[in-house]
Amino acid sequence: MEIQGAIAVQIKAEMAAKDWKQADLSKETGIVGSTLSRYLAGSRDIPLPVFADIAKALGLSMIELAARAQRRLDGENVL
Repeated sequence: MEIQGAIAVQIKAEMAAKDWKQADLSKETGIVGSTLSRYLAGSRDIPLPVFADIAKALGLSMIELAARAQRRLDGENVL
């Protein structure tokens, strides 16, 4: 798994922790559902400004969200 994939998986984990569906994250960020779906499926890279919006909606800094994804990539136990 590469970092983009780990980020997508971590975003999904953060959403699950909040009991959010994709529609909830879409509403909070203003990202169109089909675009968000492509980001979370890993078929499209997440641009940095969008990543910032997603992190903020999840109540995290970009650094914390990226760090959690990196720990996931490294095989550590996260969320």
